[in-house]
Amino acid sequence: MSVKTIINERYEELSKTNKKIADHILADVNHFLDMTALEAGECYQTSSASIIRFAKSLGYKGLDEFKIGLAKDLSMYEKNYTMDTIINREDDVGMLCDKVELLYDTANHDLFALLDKDSLSQAIDRLCESENIYLLGIGASMLPAYDMYHKLKRVHIRAHYEFDSHMGVEFLHYITERDTVIAFSYSGLSKEIIYPCKIAKQRKAKVIAVTRNAPSKLSDLADLKLVIPNSEQLTRIGAISSRLSALVIVDLLYLGMAQKDNGMFKDRLVNTSMLTGELKKD
Repeated sequence: MSVKTIINERYEELSKTNKKIADHILADVNHFLDMTALEAGECYQTSSASIIRFAKSLGYKGLDEFKIGLAKDLSMYEKNYTMDTIINREDDVGMLCDKVELLYDTANHDLFALLDKDSLSQAIDRLCESENIYLLGIGASMLPAYDMYHKLKRVHIRAHYEFDSHMGVEFLHYITERDTVIAFSYSGLSKEIIYPCKIAKQRKAKVIAVTRNAPSKLSDLADLKLVIPNSEQLTRIGAISSRLSALVIVDLLYLGMAQKDNGMFKDRLVNTSMLTGELKKD
């Protein structure tokens, strides 16, 4: 996992001093690499000891090991530190394309570095065993929820998704311990997601959460967590990297289920394609 990802994942847990150090380092990595601990302490208005403690708080043996990790990040993802990922008025279309490409590349790299393969495997097994699968998601998180719903319905799996969150809560009255909820929520704080998950837990159903890697009410409720990088502020220009990461999780779950299906998915996909194919003829 990149040093930047580690800092972002643990940022909310850092002390006020360590947050200030992290902000300075991420703002200009090259400058930090050129400084000694003493010089960095003076530049960031703290002490050399605080700089060293910051590196150790992230799991590194010392400042040298921390700097080596940062240098590797620069060599592998140099544009990540030299190209501003915030859209500027002066950007032309070429620069816009470069920035979005960088954003997607970084999001995918960080997701797979963070992904718990054991939790993913358990989630796939649980979904294959489930009698019903309930999908939850509102706002930007509606997109991966509905994408998963469409994929599952097309292969005749009993999936449920309601655009009206009140109706979604009503229909959870019938959920049982043989069913599973997949809850998509980047913040992990939305009441429209938390409340139906509580209902599901009361009725002994399993809850799989797809959410950011940070403490939240949804994380506390989940039986299984598939975490995505905590790389976006909750107030943001738009859900971009978080939406992409959640959609990748959907694809992994769906393909994992298809892998265990002994060809039934393929037959059903062919049959549904034949039906929709009629709509494409003159």
